[in-house]
Amino acid sequence: MAKKKSASRKPAPAKKRTSRARPKSTADTSRLDTAPLQDHIKKRIKELEGKSAGRSAAARQGDDTLERLKMALETLEDICFPTMTVPI
Repeated sequence: MAKKKSASRKPAPAKKRTSRARPKSTADTSRLDTAPLQDHIKKRIKELEGKSAGRSAAARQGDDTLERLKMALETLEDICFPTMTVPI
């Protein structure tokens, strides 16, 4: 029977950490695209216009919200037109 080899006493070599490459973004990261926000506001305005036709007390509150949404949309369009993006 042969003798077993003794284990090495020196520490195991340190594992090298692989560098994680950051994925390249396709969009311009220095600008914020506001088109999805504008689409959402337009959709919400259409919903409120449809609801306000049938109600009286809640219509006043809906009209206030509707006016604020319209003003927000106009402001966004004034700031962003024609690119629909805002520099960050």
